[in-house]
Amino acid sequence: MQELVKQLKRIFTNKIFLSLIMACFTYSTICLSGIVLTYNTISWFLFFALIILFLKTNIFNKQYKKEILSLSILFSFIIIYGTIAYSIQDSIETSIFRELIQIKSIFYFIGIFNLIYIILTNVFPKLSNYKIEYTNSRIKNKYIVFIISFAVILISWMPYFLALYPGTLTPDSLNELGTIIDKFTFISDHHPVAHILFVALPYNIGFKLSGTITIGVAFATVFQMIMLAMIFSLFIVFLYNRKVNDKILLIVLLFYAIVPMHGYYSIVMWKDVMFSGILLLLTMELVKIIEKEKDGNLNFKNLLSFILISIFCVFFRNNAIYMYFLLAIVTLFVFKKYYKIFLISFAIIFGIYFIVKGPIFNYFNISKSASAEYIGMPLQQIGRMAYKKVKFTKEEKELINKLMPIDIMAEAYNPKVSDGIKFNKAYNAEQFDNNKSDYFKLWLSLIIKHPSVAIEAYSISTLGYWYPGVEYWSVAEGIWNNDYGLEIEPKGTKLIQSYVANIDSRRAPILNMQWSIGLCFWIILIFGILTKRRKKFNLLYVFTPVIGIWLTMMIASPVFGEFRYVYGAYTCLPLLMLLPYINLKKNK
Repeated sequence: MQELVKQLKRIFTNKIFLSLIMACFTYSTICLSGIVLTYNTISWFLFFALIILFLKTNIFNKQYKKEILSLSILFSFIIIYGTIAYSIQDSIETSIFRELIQIKSIFYFIGIFNLIYIILTNVFPKLSNYKIEYTNSRIKNKYIVFIISFAVILISWMPYFLALYPGTLTPDSLNELGTIIDKFTFISDHHPVAHILFVALPYNIGFKLSGTITIGVAFATVFQMIMLAMIFSLFIVFLYNRKVNDKILLIVLLFYAIVPMHGYYSIVMWKDVMFSGILLLLTMELVKIIEKEKDGNLNFKNLLSFILISIFCVFFRNNAIYMYFLLAIVTLFVFKKYYKIFLISFAIIFGIYFIVKGPIFNYFNISKSASAEYIGMPLQQIGRMAYKKVKFTKEEKELINKLMPIDIMAEAYNPKVSDGIKFNKAYNAEQFDNNKSDYFKLWLSLIIKHPSVAIEAYSISTLGYWYPGVEYWSVAEGIWNNDYGLEIEPKGTKLIQSYVANIDSRRAPILNMQWSIGLCFWIILIFGILTKRRKKFNLLYVFTPVIGIWLTMMIASPVFGEFRYVYGAYTCLPLLMLLPYINLKKNK
């Protein structure tokens, strides 16, 4: 018996045997999922390519075993769990957990795990050992670097502006524009007041010069393009100052100039665009704080720019304040030695925020956002329970019906978007506002009674932020119906219009990867682990703002995968990917 066990152990630890088994599992998973057909030539080429890949890979690599195994298990589970959640979102009968424990799901998990494991085994060591060549740039002046970067980015974005002149306006944009046109006669903080003022300045200049709303909107669009291009150019100068070589600088420049998302977003009148630019300034500021702390030069005077950028950050998006609570906690933990100056700094930031949002907003009669904005997730969970016809008690029915009739809630429930319930005419916001504790207790009791439905609803409502396979609109083009006579007036050639109309296609290979929020956060996670592995623990601090924004979406996102809400992850992505390798600047 012992001899048999030894023989089996030898077989299952044999690289050739194990590689063949893993390759077969992966190939079977790919075929069963319908990605390729089993009877065509391509599938056989794929099969032999997988065998060669597995055989040539050191699958017993011990140096990175912990990280590679952990990531492979995590990503494989996300793919299987996310695929099931995506497929059953409209199903009343099917349970996500019953599907998860099916033999088919376990088989798929093994096949996907093998593929991810083999990819990471080949890629992770190269990323871990990679070194940036630090050299003096051929360009001897940082101002020239800024000007060149700014010009290249702005020129690269011009086709989007010309094809969609005077800019892209969605319903949210038109609400803000309406506030400006109506001379702020009625204003709500549903859209950040800071952003409305940001749009109002160039719009009013354009309108006074021309007398037309179209020119006013064009001025606002160009102003946003200029400001965003300046922020990205400042980041390139930031890298230049830290001796990052010209090749890396060029890649970063092309990322901001050529990748379509930045061109599209530069011309959309959304708060998320400028907020995402400010978020990049904030992450750069955190690197500077670490540099000053390392050199022993950290004092309150050096935090003034951090405080100023932070104030802009919290006022350009309503939920940014929640990210700042996390940032404050992490900051005080990381910089214990300097806790006094950081306590003062955050006291200033939070103090200004709550004074403006409280007494000042009240003085100017700026109305507050509806409570439903902050309880979207609980409403979605109760809505899915109504949709799946779970059995409510008499008391539960009475309380829910006062808020919104159960049958209407079930009909209004949309697994992807919470607007169907929270903005429904039948939703009684006053009932909730007057009985918040009762509804909080109701929600807690319901998720305890029906945990599988609650988890299922949560998983579907956040799907796009962690599962890479979600397909949801990412780009808005044109101008929505409005009362101002605003329409798109293309100024470019037919070639430019055709390019802009098709470059965002999900069918475009490689380019379609840019629209996957889940993939973006996988990349951020990998580079966070690489930062830790290279013993740059202090630089993990720089990931806090982006992780904080992602967590706010995971807690209370109104949409299951809204790209613009996490656009800041993409503006900060080059910096986060360079953190494991960057040399900190020495301050004099």
